[in-house]
Amino acid sequence: MADQSPSPLEGKRIVITRPQSQSAALSEALHANGAGIISLPLIRIAPPHDLAPLDQSLLALATFDWLILSSQNAVHALSDRLSALGIRLTSAAPRSLRIGAVGKSTADTAQAAGLPVTYTGKGGTAADLVNELATDLRSKHVFLPRSDRAASSLVKQLCDLGSNVTEVIAYRTIAIDSVDQSTKQQNSKADAILFFSPSAVDAFLDLVNRGALFSLHKEIAVGAIGPVTFSALDKAGVHCDFRAQEPAVNEIISALATYFAKGEVSSAFGVNFQ
Repeated sequence: MADQSPSPLEGKRIVITRPQSQSAALSEALHANGAGIISLPLIRIAPPHDLAPLDQSLLALATFDWLILSSQNAVHALSDRLSALGIRLTSAAPRSLRIGAVGKSTADTAQAAGLPVTYTGKGGTAADLVNELATDLRSKHVFLPRSDRAASSLVKQLCDLGSNVTEVIAYRTIAIDSVDQSTKQQNSKADAILFFSPSAVDAFLDLVNRGALFSLHKEIAVGAIGPVTFSALDKAGVHCDFRAQEPAVNEIISALATYFAKGEVSSAFGVNFQ
């Protein structure tokens, strides 16, 4: 039996800027490909200061036509509150309630949480999802649980369709304000860094500006997970070397492997792929 070629990720040090609680599967896959992990969670997810609006909406699920899930964090927030309130979706919502998820990863998370997804977005952003469902959302009652840092443009987009939108803060996105010296040193020696949200991009740049982190050195590869994160990096003037359409583990591993495989060819033949 012929020996298998080593993975392009063998020996690479990858910075994951997502909370560790959301990174177990990715870390396991990276380790399986011979990569080292540097954990640098740049944000943390917390409940809203006031749970009443969220709870009231969950108790009134039967009044909505659509539930729009714009992130995996929104799914977790809803699942936690449904459990805390003792609400079973099958009894609290009519069969007519339809659920739209921004992408496959969010849809998979929703299905696992007992939230049956009616439609999975193809474009990768919440705006794309609304565009794809435009005909079905017109003049409908829409429940939109979101982060406290979410842009207002999605609500306007829904209102322009004539939707009756109930927007509630389902969770807060909090940037970390400090990094220990060991993590700071490890980050400076990384081969790639993965950004999963615009909030993580903002948090990273803020830490760099305050001297809590070293700026990105020219040898480190910057990866964007999702089109919204890619746009945030571009807007911030940060060059993105590769991207995955969704936070699915296989997509991230594939994007990383493709990038580093190109680097190996570049080194061997003197070709610059950047």
